Amino acid sequence: MAIGNSVRETERYLDVIERFNPEINAVLTKTPEMALEMAHKADKAADEGEWLGLLHGVPMLVKDCLNVAGTRTTFGSGMYRENIANSDSEVVRRIRNSGPVFLGKTNLPEFCYGATTHNVHYGNCLNPWDTTRIPGGSSGGTAAALASGMCRIAFGSDTGGSVRGPSALCGISGIRPTVGRIPNTNALALTIHADTIGMMARTVPDVARGFATIAGHDPEDSLSEDVPLENFLPTLRDGIENTRVGIPTTYYFENCEPDVVARVMEASKVIEACGATLVDIEIEGAEEARVAAGPTILAIDMADMHREGLKNYPEEYGDEVLRRLRAGEPFKGTDYANALRILIRWKHQFKRIFQEVDMLLTPTTPIVAPKWTDAEDLQKSTHSILRNCFGFSYAGVPCLSVPVGLDSQGMPVGMQLTAKWFQEPLLFRAGVAYQERTEFHKLRPKLSA
Repeated sequence: MAIGNSVRETERYLDVIERFNPEINAVLTKTPEMALEMAHKADKAADEGEWLGLLHGVPMLVKDCLNVAGTRTTFGSGMYRENIANSDSEVVRRIRNSGPVFLGKTNLPEFCYGATTHNVHYGNCLNPWDTTRIPGGSSGGTAAALASGMCRIAFGSDTGGSVRGPSALCGISGIRPTVGRIPNTNALALTIHADTIGMMARTVPDVARGFATIAGHDPEDSLSEDVPLENFLPTLRDGIENTRVGIPTTYYFENCEPDVVARVMEASKVIEACGATLVDIEIEGAEEARVAAGPTILAIDMADMHREGLKNYPEEYGDEVLRRLRAGEPFKGTDYANALRILIRWKHQFKRIFQEVDMLLTPTTPIVAPKWTDAEDLQKSTHSILRNCFGFSYAGVPCLSVPVGLDSQGMPVGMQLTAKWFQEPLLFRAGVAYQERTEFHKLRPKLSA
């Protein structure tokens, strides 16, 4: 069933989504009159029974790893400074058809390779909650734009945590969908095992709307899964009563800052108050899976993908990204094979886990956003920030990050909810239920006040 193909059906959830906000459109759009005109046009069309698109009139940004025809696409690299895309990425084509106001593209680390959005070619991206700190990465520019009030919805990518990490560190909501749910056609690739396009917004209903806009099978993408997606948007407020939520007994709450654990455990009590049952769950081999995924498979895949560049023009890369790419060169084929065996066992484990529980609840990141001076080692920072994300990425399951408060220094903390493959609607219901009972998604950094 197509998403949003009935204006009258859409009216059932527009009070959650708040489809058009003239104040936001007027302040944030370079051409506010256009945005307001689009909003009024959509309202008039709705009265007449005409559908103009799920994102019509919404200020929107995309990460600069997605091709937008006729627009510069750099992938964060100096090598592509003058690259003008000839065609849209498939998700961009779908976004265009939904009618948003396209504001531009967002910063990212070079070739999406890093969790800090450090970029020697175009400048570092700063966290709007504290500009001495990182925003996370690689969708750091996307998260910073949303947190600082530059747009309503934004689209990024997530391989090892590139949507969820920045969402947590910048105090917004963001989803990494199931691998294969969103087409990666004509988008920057890192690894065939975990790449996916994700979306971010302040609220979960807006994230759900962005997801509904771009989800679906693409026969041109060899990794795309032809799994039906029903019109779930009218069910966003249906809640999570009688669901079972697993709290991992090892790894995910270990080596975390105390304030992070405290905020996430407080959030778990809210989830429980929504009618869910919290249960302890054992997840085995999380650290082994993280090492197999990030420092091994991703490193090898990236070194292979950049083989020609590393051989013929290494000087074109930034020093830190070059160092990370070089780290993937010494591995052998046997290392790759062993890592794959580890991850196959890891992924298989989740078939058992999701027979016992409907969702998992963990901190998104074990720390709040570190200062730039503490994140200069890109490889070390990436592994420490995204340690709770990598394993779920390579299991291919969907994960939603939502803000759950601030630490003692006033920095955002995120909670990660993880569900079975293709169960994004359950995550959205959980996120909406949580945000209906809390105010943390309404917090704003002083920069955007």
